[in-house]
Amino acid sequence: MRSVVIPDEVIYEQPWQIAVSAWNDSTNAKLFCFNCNFTGVTEIDVSRGHFIEPGNHIMTTIDWSAAIRSKLIILLNVTVHDRIATLNVSTLPVTAVRNETSVQLVAWVFAGTYVVVSSDWGDGHVSSMPCASVSDICVVQFSHTFDIAGTFPVSVLAGNAISKLVTTNQTVAVYERVRDLSISGNESVLTPPGSGLWRIVAGPNQPPLENIVCVWHMGSDYGDTAYNVEMVSSTTDHEVAFSYANQADVGTNTINVNCSNAVSSQNLTMDVNVIWDNVTLGELACNSLTLWNHSIACQLNIVRFGTGACFEWDMGDGNPVVYYRDGYCVVDVPAASSYIQVCRLLCISGRIVILRWQY
Repeated sequence: MRSVVIPDEVIYEQPWQIAVSAWNDSTNAKLFCFNCNFTGVTEIDVSRGHFIEPGNHIMTTIDWSAAIRSKLIILLNVTVHDRIATLNVSTLPVTAVRNETSVQLVAWVFAGTYVVVSSDWGDGHVSSMPCASVSDICVVQFSHTFDIAGTFPVSVLAGNAISKLVTTNQTVAVYERVRDLSISGNESVLTPPGSGLWRIVAGPNQPPLENIVCVWHMGSDYGDTAYNVEMVSSTTDHEVAFSYANQADVGTNTINVNCSNAVSSQNLTMDVNVIWDNVTLGELACNSLTLWNHSIACQLNIVRFGTGACFEWDMGDGNPVVYYRDGYCVVDVPAASSYIQVCRLLCISGRIVILRWQY
């Protein structure tokens, strides 16, 4: 009777055992494997010398004794494993664009047998690849495109049956691209107080943006103001209030806004018309007497006048009002000016009223 127990897997450069038991024909018993023989009938320690290289080996014949009738033939695969010595990985980009950037990662595995390399991208996706062959170095390359925005820790694991190495020291910040924002708000303001409200809104092709910076420039006489914006989406706008309080602001001011994150930016502009409405009128003097069917002349002295206003002259005779400059509003009225209105209709005695409005 005889029995031989051989392990299916052993570790390179570490001792392993073949358990041998025998009785009856145990005299002069010998064990043969890979052209190496050992004596003994209880236990035999076999070390590195019998499997020169890690890998999968076939043990073909074990000759239990010199007697032909006692020969025992065994066919058995023995896998020799080697530990992983080192795992190195390439440097990942700090930032990426959602659904655009293909992030490349290379892993170098030194030593080790039957190694599987896995990359956990931190967003719920894991990529795995076995080393193609047993050698001193194995190079594995992965690529991944993030489909959600956020900051993700990326780890790489290399492992086999007897060892495991992990790297966990890299993160990738994934951003949405700023591509479809628009600006809206007051196209004109009246000063004082000159207050207006403007907003940045997301267009139909703009996914939600988180943690962007919008820098506002309200006109040539003003500096930049930066705002940290937590969210701009189809339901959340970024609003800014501002007041044009100086007479020098009168006219067209161009608002410029640049919204950006680490991977992209968009520049937006719009014009706002600032109307100055601070009026000081002097005396109104008209001819006190005139003949029937003769003209009457009136003169209005203007100390100070705003912009974007109109004159209406009502001569008190029931006729339609008369607009200064044939119905066009005054573009700009300098201070200390005088304007004369002459009535050439059939004027009647009455009170002359001047009306003014702005737009």
